[in-house]
Amino acid sequence: MRKNKAAIIVIALAVLLMCSPLLLNNHALLGVDGYFQYNRIYEAAMQLKNHNFSFINLYSFQQAGRVVNSLYSPLITYVAGGLLLLVGNWFRFQILTLFIVYFVSGYVMYAAGRRLSFSKRLSITLGVIFLSSNVVYGFIFGVTWRSIAFGLLPILVGPILDLYSGDWQLLPMLKLGVYIGLLAQFQILTVALVLPLLLPFFVRGLWHAKFNLNRLLNFFAGVLLALLLSLNSLLPLLEVYRGNTLIPPVAMDMMPNASLILQPIYNGVDSNSDIVLTMIVYAMLTGLIVFWTRLSTFTKLLSCVALVYIIIGTGLFPWDWIQKSMPYLQSFLQMPRRISLVGTPFMILATVLIYRDVAVSQKSESLRKGVVIAGTFLSLLSLLLCTQKVAQNVHYTIADGTPLAAGLQTADVNVHSDLKYIKQLQPAFHTRHISKLITQVDRTTPDYIPVTHKIVTHANVYRAYRHHFSAQQSNFKHQVIHDGIKLTWNAKHAKMRALPVVAYRRTVLILNGHRVTSEQIKHHWIGNISLKQRRGQNMLTVSYKPSQVTILGTKLALIAWVGVLIAWPILSRRNRRFLSV
Repeated sequence: MRKNKAAIIVIALAVLLMCSPLLLNNHALLGVDGYFQYNRIYEAAMQLKNHNFSFINLYSFQQAGRVVNSLYSPLITYVAGGLLLLVGNWFRFQILTLFIVYFVSGYVMYAAGRRLSFSKRLSITLGVIFLSSNVVYGFIFGVTWRSIAFGLLPILVGPILDLYSGDWQLLPMLKLGVYIGLLAQFQILTVALVLPLLLPFFVRGLWHAKFNLNRLLNFFAGVLLALLLSLNSLLPLLEVYRGNTLIPPVAMDMMPNASLILQPIYNGVDSNSDIVLTMIVYAMLTGLIVFWTRLSTFTKLLSCVALVYIIIGTGLFPWDWIQKSMPYLQSFLQMPRRISLVGTPFMILATVLIYRDVAVSQKSESLRKGVVIAGTFLSLLSLLLCTQKVAQNVHYTIADGTPLAAGLQTADVNVHSDLKYIKQLQPAFHTRHISKLITQVDRTTPDYIPVTHKIVTHANVYRAYRHHFSAQQSNFKHQVIHDGIKLTWNAKHAKMRALPVVAYRRTVLILNGHRVTSEQIKHHWIGNISLKQRRGQNMLTVSYKPSQVTILGTKLALIAWVGVLIAWPILSRRNRRFLSV
């Protein structure tokens, strides 16, 4: 790390500058996904603290017996929960996680530049551009989890070079498997989006290797390792989706959520630093057209693949027609710009490759220096524009009159709380009682709730969830027990009672000492259930029994990750190429 000391210092300072509005004002941001992600992290922290691990969420999401953490980045969420317990309050947790996410994003982009033989100075500028770009800045503005996964995408540059070369040795292919498994720990959708990007390099390498059997076996060893490391993320998804009909994430109109990267002047984006990426993509297009014959085959391939991703995610692609033909993409993909975001780090690198190739072919020292100067200018522009936007968001949410829902970047109907203004939430970030932030505001998020039939997640779903879950939770006493939740209430009459509880196919319900059968459960369209209560006190315990396949697969994945953590430093000391991105 000593030889990369300058990169570490510069990237760390850039991250501190971007977070400075939060530090100077002692102020935290949540944004659109904040409550969903922080509920998951709080859940993991409480399970760790109480040594009470469960497939369902016990301490969060209205304690309704929902399965959330097991379906969404379970292992990384436990790591985040451990960090929360370690630092003691949400503000320190936010600052620490922001620094980790943005420093790692910047550094892996720097490492990718070095792997492509860029100079240290140029690679550092690329790291700063990347960490302040729209690929990852969603984490500081809205705690968007995809930003973490997208921030790791430059680690694939090394495997891309290995695939392209066709020299598929065992260790590089296993490293590819580890990287894909790592991305799966953050978001399965990111893996689904990035795998097609690797395909052209795989095909070229396969052809170059002349379908060598040993190399193919090495490749499939990497594939099997990726699957093994991803079992803890894949199997719970398969189990819950296979046996239940779930409320999908909110359905979005796709064309308005396409990328604006090809539009030089636009409003309504999270950060004005977006204009930097617009400048870079047009520089790439110009270089491809003007200097095509002077570019290496790898540069052409990487540029074209990145450009395809960029264009597909924009309004140039017929998203209105696709939305009509495949409406499920409104909930699965939601925002076409995610495709452009996946291609963005490779677009940045490809742009530099183009002009580096031209500088080499023309033996132009001035062009080489010009690229470094341009990178320095764009990195400063991107970082300062992004930091100013962070300051603007802090100013908006610190103002006395900013409504709570507006501060959380949502509508009033999606928030259930006694608080009126977002500023009133700030003390909860600084107390050691980490439950206060979670209990003061109930942000409606009905994702992954089992329902009787397929529904499209629009405003009516959020209103119904708020009425049947958030508003009803206080009418029952909740107690966390081992691997489950106990609800108690008093009733004047013996009759069917609607409860703020969900029931999956493998949910176990015990009402007043008797196990509830599926015939005794009345399911409502929004996912809550009704049971026959008795007069007087009633007690319902809610738990979940995962399949043995899911349990076994999760254990195998955890064992495999332990093995990777042990083997990685050993292999890194023995093989320097293995350590490089």
